[in-house]
Amino acid sequence: ILLTSLFDLFSTMRKFPGTTTSSFLLSWICTNSSSLAFAPLQSIQIQNTRLNSSKKEVDICIIGAGISGLSAAIAAASEESSNNSIILLESQPSPGGRVSSEAINGYTFDRGSAVFIEGYPKSKEMFDYDALGLKNFQPGALIKLKNGLARVADPLRQPSKLLDAIVSPVGTIRDKVRLAPLFFHVRTNTIEELFEEEEIDTLSCLRNKYKFSEKMIQEFFEPFLTGIYFSPLDEQSSRMFHFVFKMFSEGAGTLPTGGMQAVSDQLMEKAIRLGVDVRLNTSVSGVTSLKDGFQVETKSGLSVHSRSVICATEGHFAEKLLSNVKGLESIRELEHHTQRSVGSMYYTFTGETPVKDAILILNGEGCEHSNGLVNTVSFPHIVNEAYAPKNCGLCSVSIPSKHMIAYEGREEALGQAVRKRLSEWFPDYSEDIQKKWKLERTFHIKHAQPSQLTGPVPANVHGGRDCSTLRGLSLPEGLFVCGDYMATATLNGAIETGLNAAKAASFSLS
Repeated sequence: ILLTSLFDLFSTMRKFPGTTTSSFLLSWICTNSSSLAFAPLQSIQIQNTRLNSSKKEVDICIIGAGISGLSAAIAAASEESSNNSIILLESQPSPGGRVSSEAINGYTFDRGSAVFIEGYPKSKEMFDYDALGLKNFQPGALIKLKNGLARVADPLRQPSKLLDAIVSPVGTIRDKVRLAPLFFHVRTNTIEELFEEEEIDTLSCLRNKYKFSEKMIQEFFEPFLTGIYFSPLDEQSSRMFHFVFKMFSEGAGTLPTGGMQAVSDQLMEKAIRLGVDVRLNTSVSGVTSLKDGFQVETKSGLSVHSRSVICATEGHFAEKLLSNVKGLESIRELEHHTQRSVGSMYYTFTGETPVKDAILILNGEGCEHSNGLVNTVSFPHIVNEAYAPKNCGLCSVSIPSKHMIAYEGREEALGQAVRKRLSEWFPDYSEDIQKKWKLERTFHIKHAQPSQLTGPVPANVHGGRDCSTLRGLSLPEGLFVCGDYMATATLNGAIETGLNAAKAASFSLS
C-alpha cells in the first residue's frame, strides 16, 4: 500500500511542477498517517478519484483556496469550542489564486509583479515570516528620468542616505520638505484613524493636501502607486494611499523564498494540520439552498452537503455562482464589480545584472505617455537569490493593462517593444537585452484587483463589509462571502474578510 501511495505521490508531483514538494509530502503523510504512526489528519485530494467519494457531509464548505478561503479555513478550524468538519474546494491544481507562482527550470515567476508587504497587521497574525524566508527590497526606489536613473532615498529607514534624498533630481527641494508632513501623518495615526478620514481621490490628495508638484507626482507617486493599485491616481482612494504609505514606512517590501506561492502554500499546510479537508482540482458548478443547509455540486461529481457555506472566490465569480441561489436572482441585474488588470513579463539571462541593488525601478517619464509601456522593473534574484539558478538573472517587468490589451495576441511584438524600452533604461546592456535575454513568461491578470474608489462597491473598507450580505442583499442563513472585494484591495483585506466569514460561520452553527 505504501509503495503504491508513493508511486501516486511522485506521479502527481510530475504533473504539477509549480506546487511545492512540501505540500505533496504533507498530503501523502496525511493519507498514510495510520500506517506511519502519525496522528491522523485530513488529506488533500489531488487528481486521485480513488480517494474522492461522490458524497460528503460537512459542517462548513469553503469555496476557493485563495488567501481569503485559506484564512477562513484556518480560523474556522482553530475555533476552540468547535469540532466542525470543514472542506475546502479549489478549482486549480495549487492554492493561492492570484497569490501564486510558477517554478520552471530553477526560476520562480510570480503571477503579476508581486511584493509581500511585511507590515500588514493581518499578515503578521497569519504567517510565520521566518519560514517564508523573506528577503527585503531596499527602501526607496530608482526612477527612470530622461537623463538616466535617479535614486529616491528613504532617510527615515536609511539615515545615511539623507544627503542622497536632498540632492536627488526627482521632484523639487520643496517636494522633499513636503514629504515630512506626509510621513508624520501616517506614522502618528492608527490605521483605523486613517480610514475614518474624509475620502478623496489620491491625485487630489497629493495636489491639494500635501501640495506636491506635478513633477514629483509624475516622477514618483504615479509609477509607485500605479504599480501597487493598477489604476490612475484619480481612481485611487486617499485612505488607501495613506494606508499603504504607512505600511511601507513601517516595514519592508519583500520577496519570499519560493515566490508568492510559498505564502499560499504555508496557509494550506497550516489548514491541513488543523484537519481541513482540502480538495484541489475541484471546480464548483452550483450551490443550492436547502432547509437543513446547502448542497454544493462540483464538476468532478463530488456532491457536498454542508450546514454552512463560505464563498471565498473573486467577486465577479461569487456573484455569478450565488445568483442561482433562491432569493438572490436579482444579483444578475446588478452592475458588475469594477476590476483592475495588470500585465507582467519575465526575461531570463546570464551575465551581469544592469542594477546591482535590491531596489524597485520606476518609470518617472509618465505612465500615460507613449513611453509608459513599462511601469516598473525589478530583478527578483537580486532581492532573493532563490528566484533564479546560480549565475543566472531574472528581470520582472510590470506592464499597464492598456498595453496588454493593445498587444493582445501579439506577445512577440510586445516582447520586442519592451526590450527596446529596457534598452533605453539600461543602455550599457542594450546588446544583451536585445539579443541574449529570453522572454520566458507573460501574464495578463485580468481580475488582478477590485477597484478601490470607482464602481458600485469599492474595495476601501477597513475591517470588511458584513459577510452575510452581498451587494446589499441579505444572504440565506448560513451562507457567507469573503474576499478582498469585501474589504480593501490588499492581502490584508483578503485575510481579514476570511477571518470575519469564519467567525460568522462558526457562530451560526453554535
